[in-house]
Amino acid sequence: MQRIVHTNHGEPAETLRLEPLSDALPLASGRAIVRVSAAPVHPGDLLGVSASPAFGAPPVIPVGGRVPGVEGVGVVEALAADVDVSHGVQVGTRVAFFPGIGTWSSRITAPVESLIPVPDEVSDEVAAQMVVNTLTARLAMRAGHNALPEDKREDVTVIQTAANSAVGKLLTHLLVEAGVNPILLVGSATSGQALKAARPDATVIVTENHGWKDELRDALADRPVYVAFDGVGGALLPEVAGFLARGGTIISYGSMGGATTDIRTIAPRALTIKGVSLFSWQFEPAAVREADLAKALELARNFPNLFPVAERYPALDYQGALEHANRRGKTGMVLLAF
Repeated sequence: MQRIVHTNHGEPAETLRLEPLSDALPLASGRAIVRVSAAPVHPGDLLGVSASPAFGAPPVIPVGGRVPGVEGVGVVEALAADVDVSHGVQVGTRVAFFPGIGTWSSRITAPVESLIPVPDEVSDEVAAQMVVNTLTARLAMRAGHNALPEDKREDVTVIQTAANSAVGKLLTHLLVEAGVNPILLVGSATSGQALKAARPDATVIVTENHGWKDELRDALADRPVYVAFDGVGGALLPEVAGFLARGGTIISYGSMGGATTDIRTIAPRALTIKGVSLFSWQFEPAAVREADLAKALELARNFPNLFPVAERYPALDYQGALEHANRRGKTGMVLLAF
């Protein structure tokens, strides 16, 4: 039994370490013990370790260290005596879990309400990553819909950065499903080729190419754009903002670029930046949360290609997983296997 832990904030490759995990875990009321099969390495997990401003308030490190990770997949090993059978979970049930705390570990304890039974046709690789990115995409899409002027909700065109990222692919799927036309921006030629292969009918623009703004201008063909979805930040965000109609909105759901964003050009054009954070999901109405989780399971079952895996690393090689997770042009999720 092992866990990946840090006792101070800093560069993940330098501060994280692998250590043994005690076989004995406390089992409090309403909780389950889950033997973890796989957990994803999300950008947000690494931002939390480094205490990046993009994470928000630095996560508290308890005595004994903090284990990153908020979702994954595994098998229920034990249930508290007071767990109701109506939850559909019993010992031996394969489950995805979210929200979890410290999922980069061979075993975790979790409230039974956070466990989602996984059908046989959904693989561990898909189930391990199906929740966080789907919820982020759904939150972004709702924010984008609400930002549209009420008289501009037909024949909608949006701009979407980081379109080949895990969240980006899910967001594109949801937008197209809703009848929205997304113009897809990616950072590298490799990402552009991968995305074009997956979506041959889509407009894909590579921002590392000279003249990409001319390509975007031609693709828009004078159509007004009131919403842009941005997962990059940095210097790209104000460049994209320049294509929005006056009073438009940027839905920011990440800062994969890692650079500071100059927003001085935003105010003169009466633009709005609306931040979307997974932490806010818990405040959504119960019916909305249930629909979001049902959608995650639907996508996992019917569109597993939306959840590609870049590589699966044993916990012993967590350093390799960290390096791969930061690799530019990476396609798919990096998973830790326990």
